[in-house]
Amino acid sequence: SRRSLLHAGAAWVTAPLFQPALAARTLKPLLGVYCGNDPDEVQQFERWLGCKVEGVLGYTGGADWADFDGSVPWAVQLWSKLDRPILWSVPLIPKGASLESAAKGDYNDHYRKAAGHLARFRPEDRKLYLRTGWEFNGDWMPWSAHGKPKAFAGAFRQFVQTFRSVSPRFAVEWNVNIGDTGMNPETAYPGDDVVDLIGMDFYWQIKWDPKDPEEAWKHALNRPYGLKWHQAFAKQHRKPTAYSEWGIQSNNAAPYLGKVKEWFDTHPVLYQTYWNSNADYPGKLSEGQYPRAGSAYRKLFGRR
Repeated sequence: SRRSLLHAGAAWVTAPLFQPALAARTLKPLLGVYCGNDPDEVQQFERWLGCKVEGVLGYTGGADWADFDGSVPWAVQLWSKLDRPILWSVPLIPKGASLESAAKGDYNDHYRKAAGHLARFRPEDRKLYLRTGWEFNGDWMPWSAHGKPKAFAGAFRQFVQTFRSVSPRFAVEWNVNIGDTGMNPETAYPGDDVVDLIGMDFYWQIKWDPKDPEEAWKHALNRPYGLKWHQAFAKQHRKPTAYSEWGIQSNNAAPYLGKVKEWFDTHPVLYQTYWNSNADYPGKLSEGQYPRAGSAYRKLFGRR
């Protein structure tokens, strides 16, 4: 895995999923960032960018069930210090648990407790955006759907139904990793009734992807289960989209970043979250690691 669990305008987009502030600009996604579970780092990123972000990717823990249960109130307290919406990532199951048990409802008490804590966060926000089971089509997460797509779908359904029984504010993202990871992610789709938006994580991986920025972008678009597939699948299911994690690791990324910005702005994307961190993926821009790329990102996404 690149990341551990504990860092620590189309007509068919439905209005209820949008925050009130977003309703008037359905073609301009919410600007999000991941900076570790660190509010100070978020504020440092904002100073560098020249504007405030509109959402922060925040993770809760999944080392075991004790960590799952205890990390949620901890995270709520942590992020309450920062006046920003949080885009929550809550593990579907922790290490050592099973999708089959989750699909039978055996873990619903854990889900209910977590939902209870999160439901009290920022009552002024109409929706609480939440993803679970992210990158399930890979083999690096405890909830990998390889060989068991039906169990994954069943577990996802139990999770969402339990969270919704606590609060109607939860808007849940079904999230895939870009590319052919050895399975067809469509086989693990849990149903339109439990999916509010369809997300994808994508990173420019210099080790495997083309090093030329134009070629790298074409690869991201056209590869099996790439960006074009993602938007087509979401449109088929009449769902808005999100990009909860994306990043670059090249100083020569300005052309690529321009294509990314255009893609976000011309598709029904609710939010996009840049990985401004070197934890598991060396994508941090705000401290001069890739100065030319950082300058391009600031021009494209800053001073909103």
